[in-house]
Amino acid sequence: MGKKILSGIVFFLILLVLIAAASYVVLPKNNTREAGMLTPQANGFLGEPENTIDVLFLGNSESYCGFVPLEIWKEQGITSYVCGSSAQKLYQTEQYLRSAFRNQSPKIVILETLAVFVDYGRTEVLPDMAGEWVPLLRYHDRWKSLRAEDWYKPVRYTHVRGDKGYHTFREIEPADTTDYMIPTEEVRRVPSKNIRHIQNMQALCQEHGAQLVLVSVPSTANWNQANHNGIAAVADSLGITYLDLNLMPEEVPIDWETDTKDKGDHMNITGARKVSDFMGQWLAETGLFEDKRSWEAYSQWNVFLQEYLEDKEVDKTDFDK
Repeated sequence: MGKKILSGIVFFLILLVLIAAASYVVLPKNNTREAGMLTPQANGFLGEPENTIDVLFLGNSESYCGFVPLEIWKEQGITSYVCGSSAQKLYQTEQYLRSAFRNQSPKIVILETLAVFVDYGRTEVLPDMAGEWVPLLRYHDRWKSLRAEDWYKPVRYTHVRGDKGYHTFREIEPADTTDYMIPTEEVRRVPSKNIRHIQNMQALCQEHGAQLVLVSVPSTANWNQANHNGIAAVADSLGITYLDLNLMPEEVPIDWETDTKDKGDHMNITGARKVSDFMGQWLAETGLFEDKRSWEAYSQWNVFLQEYLEDKEVDKTDFDK
């Protein structure tokens, strides 16, 4: 019996070593699509120089369509990154935040609120969480594209993205505002598991000297007063600042004929600029940030801004005052 137990332990240890070795091999060695990184745009913050991001944006597609870090940089000299991904669940959002705090120290973390209402089951979260601990489970398909360097090269995230996580869209599809933000006392319930994730993120922010802020990007297709009431109730109970830009037409003057790319679902570049102009002003008014536009250590931000303004897909006049 003793030999069988010992043999079982040895087998288990060998299995662990093999899994660890295979996980290292398939783990992307850089934060690029070519290196095998999943959602490389959302993970672009991994390549940013240590402790250079002032503000972190989190959320689903509403975030990466709504916040333009280079616009905020242009106007305020505040650095930011959008860790947004399509259909992002809050357990994934929390993972992004934990990862960001490993080499960044943002003073404000902004969570776009549409993801707060997205529920999910264990069949979704368990494989994803397991992949955090065992990369082999997440990157098993990389066996098909492994290169020689994957067997020995150390993990070094060095790729710095010029878009800072923002996705540029210039399409225009007007929105129907007939039922948009009609007053009601109805309160949409936030799943309890998502409230726990918000609490976890709030605790993480406090631990790292950051402030968590909830922001709702304008969207006629996704937002209403009941949603607002649900988020406001959670924010009030947790003592979190909440900005609903859907209720701020003067501060964020969205033109629903021209500022959305898909009938009010997401902002296009002109709508995102208005959202970002407001957010930049709000961030500057907190008094937490210095204007870094003339700092030599941040000169690359000015290079990226110039490239962005010269991009054929972005009308430079959109960014001129």
